[in-house]
Amino acid sequence: MKRQFARAGYECAAFTDAREGLAWFGEHGADVVVTDLRMPGMDGYELIATLREVDPEVPIVVITAYPSVEGAVEAMKRGASDFIKKPFDFEELQHVIERTLGALKLKRENDQLRRRLDRCSRERFGMVGESAAMRRLYETIAKLAQVPCNVVITGESGVGKELVARALHDYGPRAEAPFVVIDCGALTETLLESELFGHEKGAFTGALHRKRGLMEEASGGTLFLDEISNISDAMQVKLMRAIEQQCITRVGGTTPIPIDLRIIAASNRDLEAMVREGSFRHDFYHRLSVVTLRVPSLAERREDIPALVEHFVREFARRYGRRVQGFDPVSMRRLCEADWPGNVRQLRNVVERCVILSDGPILRWPEEGEEAPAEGAARVRFPEDELPPLEEVEAAYIRHVLERTGGRKTAAARILGIDKTTLWRKLRRLEAERRPASPARGHESGDGTRG
Repeated sequence: MKRQFARAGYECAAFTDAREGLAWFGEHGADVVVTDLRMPGMDGYELIATLREVDPEVPIVVITAYPSVEGAVEAMKRGASDFIKKPFDFEELQHVIERTLGALKLKRENDQLRRRLDRCSRERFGMVGESAAMRRLYETIAKLAQVPCNVVITGESGVGKELVARALHDYGPRAEAPFVVIDCGALTETLLESELFGHEKGAFTGALHRKRGLMEEASGGTLFLDEISNISDAMQVKLMRAIEQQCITRVGGTTPIPIDLRIIAASNRDLEAMVREGSFRHDFYHRLSVVTLRVPSLAERREDIPALVEHFVREFARRYGRRVQGFDPVSMRRLCEADWPGNVRQLRNVVERCVILSDGPILRWPEEGEEAPAEGAARVRFPEDELPPLEEVEAAYIRHVLERTGGRKTAAARILGIDKTTLWRKLRRLEAERRPASPARGHESGDGTRG
């Protein structure tokens, strides 16, 4: 039998004495143990019990010559994995061994999945919140992460749809592969097509080099299509064809390129309503939304606000090197009671602003007599007897924020809700406006002196 195992590609060690075999197993281990029940010195039942103490998982196949299966059943009760009755041929034994190893492989995969799900549950996928709405979200993410199906994520602006998409990728079987994000609402149709599918050299004016598209870059992993509701009907058709065929062609090219993608799409609009209205293709929607996942708004999980605030305070205190402890009780109550149309994103921005502009370890929001701001609105007091022009208010607020951030333009841009390029442009304009114009020679200047 040992020679038959060797010819079948197995490495095999054979023993006529159970104690010798047990000693060898203790030193070397094995993927599977095949044993008779009747052996000199130690019977099969005792061997099974001892093997289970050494390795609780190793598959054990029992050979029995009894006319009934009673001995095999007893062996199974004591920890054997399977049995085979004499007489048998080698092919039968090989089949039993492969079946036993397959069952062990499946068990290990299930155990690994269970550990991963437990870890996901403990870590909450990097999210904050223990409300019932968030617990339901965690449970759904844990299930969907393991299945590479296409998913549509819905929810209001600022709820964290991209964070959910990343969790679906990071805790799934494609975690080591690319996670590629594209904001479909930020690009023109022509640019979106080039970004998604790539282009060949000379495909259009300015295409000086071949470019791989994001669908190629994401192959093997996940492509996150944010604000999917903004793409045109024609682009929906092209994307649908690529998803169905798992194949793309670069702009200006003719060679099909195979891809392997999980598509996760997101929108803050009701896609089903858009389908009913005819503004979104029903066939594309159903191709995308094998499963639809809705992220709750902050209004639906107000009990999570204190934990979110504490999390953001710690985050920004570390980032900006500020010694802050947190909000006073009154401010925390106001934060919990305020309306947050911008959801978690708006709350996060408010906490960041408070940490940066804080004068001490205790944070306060808002100042006495001020209303909680709407999303993106600055809290500014105006004189009651006059209303200054918008440019004047903007300039004053930009200077105020720069002063409070110690001139750090990156931090100021973040608070103002604009990118650094926009802030630089506004600062150059303000500097130009503050610079006095050179008076023309021979004419009076504005203060009455002659140039």
